[in-house]
Amino acid sequence: MTFPSDDPTGQGTKLIRPAGLLLLVYLFTFTLPEVSFPKSITVYKSEPIIKVCLSENRRSVTLRLEGKYRLLYQDVEISTLANSSITFSYSTEGTPLALLPGQRMEFYSPIEIAPDDSTEPSLSAGDPDGISFGSQTYPGGVEVVPESSASFRVINAVPLETYLRGVVPYELVNNLTPDELQACMAQAIAARNYAFFRMSNVDSFANGPRARGFDVYADTRDQVYSGISGYKPLADTAIALTKGMIVEYNDEPARCFFYSTCGGRTEAVQNVWQGQPPLPYLRSVSDIDSLTGEPFCIFNPNFYWSADFSGSQVNRMVRQNLALANPTYAGKNIHGDVVGVDVLNRFPSGRVDSLRISMDDGNKYYVRGDRIRYLFKTSNGALLKSDLFKLSVLTGYGGTIRRLILKGQGNGHGVGMCQWGALGMSKLGYSYSQILSHYYPGTVIKKVY
Repeated sequence: MTFPSDDPTGQGTKLIRPAGLLLLVYLFTFTLPEVSFPKSITVYKSEPIIKVCLSENRRSVTLRLEGKYRLLYQDVEISTLANSSITFSYSTEGTPLALLPGQRMEFYSPIEIAPDDSTEPSLSAGDPDGISFGSQTYPGGVEVVPESSASFRVINAVPLETYLRGVVPYELVNNLTPDELQACMAQAIAARNYAFFRMSNVDSFANGPRARGFDVYADTRDQVYSGISGYKPLADTAIALTKGMIVEYNDEPARCFFYSTCGGRTEAVQNVWQGQPPLPYLRSVSDIDSLTGEPFCIFNPNFYWSADFSGSQVNRMVRQNLALANPTYAGKNIHGDVVGVDVLNRFPSGRVDSLRISMDDGNKYYVRGDRIRYLFKTSNGALLKSDLFKLSVLTGYGGTIRRLILKGQGNGHGVGMCQWGALGMSKLGYSYSQILSHYYPGTVIKKVY
């Protein structure tokens, strides 16, 4: 085996490029509020309804109803509508208005648009009628909530398994092939676990989703959800085959974090999010296949990456992003130019534990763990792909940085299931249960409804 010179771990992998590489639509910025690990959460004995925030702070909303729906206000049915549009806006006096066919209605609390029984979605019935909002169409019902800022919040209330139909293809891959079914089944179960935690409100905060009438966002703040347009046949099969299944550890639902690519080894949760306690099933595990000697995630064509920043870019990122990367520096004015960026420590996985930034005015700043990715956030909002990297610094006159070059591997925070690794395992014949037990060691799969 030959080791590429830019392997940050020093462990070495051979870069192979198998045919049929797929585009992963990954949870690239899987960011979290400060989380805690409670002893128990709600376990549903029948399929629950999940509430998904589609949009907030909208001055006007137009919904197109495709099928038959009931309009309810304060639990009273106002009318039945079919194949028609409703527009929500504010009057010049600031009163919320619902413009129905042939009717203008003032309202001051949420309006619910619930499907008639004939339009309830199901996994076996094909694409159901839905409610179109923006460029997407959504199953289930919709709530339109007037907000104090003279705007509206739009919430999709949908059965959990149907929600997963719009999540799994976007969190894993588009155009799945049959040899990736097992990875898709593992992703379906992990996504269901994630939803259980969010519906149980254990991660909420003062102004979090549950305090505002919903469970999850429809974007990367939680899980990307595309509604009916995201449905894929193989993903539908994976969801149906794993209906009601979750991952448990010691008879409690497990926290099934996931991300794009581990780069050869996953990371322990307490190393990524500082202050969090260790969990036995979220420890660092090798992603190297004992038979091939290659990482399972080597199938990702972007397994290796590089980033090259000019000195002015480094100065800008430190000034703009330091408080985001380390909140203890919030409100601090950063003066001068960067003269040094040094790795102080690494975790056993090879990921950077702590980074020191030295300024020409003598000040030194420190960033740790996954927050290093936020330090190098670019002007277009992209985070550094991972903190598994080596760096080199080129200095100019006076010792200021002229160029900063990072060469790394992997993509994402590294905790839990590596999605490209799951795809690689599936292609090699591993089952969904083997994939989940590999990335969440010591857990078991349980069907709860």
